[in-house]
Amino acid sequence: MQSEYRAARGAELAAKCADWMAANPDALRYIERRALEETAAERRFSVRLLLEEARRKDFTDREGRGTRINNVIAPALARRIVEAHPEVRPFVRLRRSMVDDCEG
Repeated sequence: MQSEYRAARGAELAAKCADWMAANPDALRYIERRALEETAAERRFSVRLLLEEARRKDFTDREGRGTRINNVIAPALARRIVEAHPEVRPFVRLRRSMVDDCEG
C-alpha cells in the first residue's frame, strides 16, 4: 500500500516537473546552463540552489506570467537534467525520492 502511494505521488511530482519544464523554457535553459557550468568547473551543486538562483531572475512562462518555481519539482528536475546531461551526474547528489518509485 505504501509503495503504491509512493509510486503514485512520484508520478504526480514527475508530471508537475514536466508541466513546469514545458511552461518555463527560459528558466529551464538557465538552470541547465548553470548545472553545466558547475560541472565544467568540477564543482558539486544542488538543484535546489539552482532553483533559488533562477527565482532571482526575471523569467516569464509561456503565458507571459512571472516564473514560479515550487521546490517539489527539484528531485524530478535533477533526474531529468542528469538524463539529458549525464556528465553532470558526478557533481549532483540525488537523494532517494518518491520520483524514483514511479514507472517511467
